[in-house]
Amino acid sequence: MVRPFWPNVRLLGFARIELPSGLVLADVTVLMGDRGPWASAPSKPMIGKDGTATKDAAGKIKYVPVVEFTSKEVRQRFSDAVVAGLQAAHPEVFK
Repeated sequence: MVRPFWPNVRLLGFARIELPSGLVLADVTVLMGDRGPWASAPSKPMIGKDGTATKDAAGKIKYVPVVEFTSKEVRQRFSDAVVAGLQAAHPEVFK
């Protein structure tokens, strides 16, 4: 049985994004929820001193960001741009 990350959210896939600066972000998560699609910057599991992934009280793995944004507005612009680019290049992903 596959359990979704969040209720009413489905993983559409992972994207490789090249920014105008030439920086390439691998594994940008693209998701679909009740309010539409969005993109999330790459993250990685939080690793404890014992070398295993850290989990929260519910047993879910904790993640930490690989890159961060300076504000919610910047994060939203990133997400909007990624989604718009993917919708233009790969509309089949959103069906």
